[in-house]
Amino acid sequence: MTNYVWSATDKSGQKVIREIEAATANDAKYVLLAQGYSDLELKLDDVDSTVQAGFPTRENAFGAKIKVAAAERLRHRDNPTVTYWDALRKGVGQSSIAFLALAVLAVYSGYRGHWGSALFYIAVVLTWLTYILFWGLQSVYFRKLIEADDWNRWHEVLSLVETLKVIGHFRKVKVPASALIRHRAKALAGLGRLNEALEEYKHCEGLPDCPGWLYKLFVAGLYGIAKQYDQAIECNLASIALKPTPTAWLDLANRYARYKRDPKKAREAMAEAEKSPLTDVAKPFHLRCQGIIAYLEHDYAAARCGLEAAIELAEKAKGRPYRDGRLSVSRAYLCCVLAKQGDLAGAKKCFALAKDYLVATKEDDLLNECRQLTGEA
Repeated sequence: MTNYVWSATDKSGQKVIREIEAATANDAKYVLLAQGYSDLELKLDDVDSTVQAGFPTRENAFGAKIKVAAAERLRHRDNPTVTYWDALRKGVGQSSIAFLALAVLAVYSGYRGHWGSALFYIAVVLTWLTYILFWGLQSVYFRKLIEADDWNRWHEVLSLVETLKVIGHFRKVKVPASALIRHRAKALAGLGRLNEALEEYKHCEGLPDCPGWLYKLFVAGLYGIAKQYDQAIECNLASIALKPTPTAWLDLANRYARYKRDPKKAREAMAEAEKSPLTDVAKPFHLRCQGIIAYLEHDYAAARCGLEAAIELAEKAKGRPYRDGRLSVSRAYLCCVLAKQGDLAGAKKCFALAKDYLVATKEDDLLNECRQLTGEA
């Protein structure tokens, strides 16, 4: 059974978050509809639920386990700690009453001429701020890791993985070891050390947050990074054989469209993905796949519609991981579509926004296609 998380509208018209355990997302959806909920949108699916199993459980002061509510996980996802200032601001916000009390005590002590007490309260505030900043370092560095991964800065990824391991020694709730191994494996594959990457990642297979179907899906990603697309598709199909998730079908559609330029097989995979609800995070990716397939089929009006919708959704979700890559690839394909439609100025504008990413990630085929169609160097 999988724990699916949905946003919905209840019978009173209030927006709520609901968690439903079910065999499939469709089963969970039918349960919510039967309970009178409407406007359903899937937020967390099979992959999210499985990955969450790798995070250690929290405990309160009495040793009881604390369950992190889905609403809290969604807030963290959509409002991540990106900078040191974010970490400080959130920490102070959670302790605002204590900070206000200490500030009042410091001012009052100073007003009364008790400078020793005033300095003591100021020292407590500064110590607490330092502690808050240190506590937020893990989130800040993990966000840096995601950005470096997105831009294929593989040496930086390796360095950040080691930094997060050190920070994890001082934290009970830490980035799961399997997540760090996965990022390290991706970096090794990107640096041309695929065999080493596969060997390292093999240790994750069978862990609670990496069952066989998800392991094979992630291995497909390693082959994709190494540009061995036939092997990536083979692993993708192996994952589907174990558990046919919408995520795996979408990945397969993307691989058939982008790297094999086979719109027929891509559309077949898309049809399978669309049999189940898609998360809000997957929707821009889904629209982009639709746009790319239509482009390969020379249906440029439909391609433009899908790609522009994908870009619009991605632009709104400013805090989402891997946003730069998804936007850049969508813009690159939109560049090709606009050029085919004769809008050379629009095509060049899209290419200018996507070019740096394509160069950084060595998307040579797409880069050359954009250059050829726009006449840009």
